[in-house]
Amino acid sequence: MKQAKILTQKQLNLFFKQLEIYPNAKRNRLIIAFTFFGGLRIGEVAKLFWKDVIDINYCVRDEIILLAENTKAKETQKVFINKKLRNEIIEYKRYYSNKYSKIDLDTPLLITQKRTQFSANSLCQLINSIYKRCGLSNVTSHSGRRSFITALANKSINAKVIMNLARHRNLSTTQRYIEVNDEQLKNAVELI
Repeated sequence: MKQAKILTQKQLNLFFKQLEIYPNAKRNRLIIAFTFFGGLRIGEVAKLFWKDVIDINYCVRDEIILLAENTKAKETQKVFINKKLRNEIIEYKRYYSNKYSKIDLDTPLLITQKRTQFSANSLCQLINSIYKRCGLSNVTSHSGRRSFITALANKSINAKVIMNLARHRNLSTTQRYIEVNDEQLKNAVELI
């Protein structure tokens, strides 16, 4: 089975620009940001509520606690919010507040046009169709997660750290996500 294609930061930036011409661009951008900048699975993104990402003072949290029933491993897990993801959440919060007024912390973070929560499957289909509409082949809802893990590996982050950030139980699982190309190999041999 062919793995989802990874995107570089440059490709992601171009995609974000393309995304602006489509409806619900701010919401869709945040969905993608969770996968690329936080390494979340699309099913985990679908289950997020406002209270998961902002506190009672409406400030973006430093981390997201994923409840056991919302994770693949069926255990509570922690996701750290970096600057890029924080900025995306702030932008979406501003957009959401202007569109719907007050944010209720107990409501889903990402909603459909009918103002209901996405299922994991419907969110996956939406994201895959957006990638396809933007002309990106072999890019799927899992591409962000693969790109997140590969980008960390390309920055020489310790494999155990990447495994923990990816929330994998086994290092071998993490290693399957990492894409290696000729440019990386050339750079590696130059280190000798």
